Amino acid sequence: MNYLIVAFFAFFGGNARYLLGVNLPVVNGFPLGTLVANLLGCFLFSWVVKHIMVDRDVNGRLILVIGTGFFGAFTTFSSFALDTIKLFESNIFLAFLYLVLSIGGGLCAAYLGEKFWRPKTNKEDFK
Repeated sequence: MNYLIVAFFAFFGGNARYLLGVNLPVVNGFPLGTLVANLLGCFLFSWVVKHIMVDRDVNGRLILVIGTGFFGAFTTFSSFALDTIKLFESNIFLAFLYLVLSIGGGLCAAYLGEKFWRPKTNKEDFK
């Protein structure tokens, strides 16, 4: 049954990714849509897991299906790898810039998502 829930969330993550790709196309060979999707995905997944699910004792299975489903479909390592190879073939400077922004930016985005300030709420508010 989990695979159906993962597929459900992946449908929305994939469509969100598609919309980003359409609205942020490749500019001068630079894959802006992939970069934004991956950075946003790193930030939001970290934030969702830390501040919405963990702090409120949400079932770990839900974290798994949202992470694998929505964010797995929204972000993609394969597009990152392919885009990097294409950039290395055409513009080595842009390739290194993309690597630094993707890896460094992804780590920073995940850290900020985890540390993003949000007041802790009383669990009694949700009962």
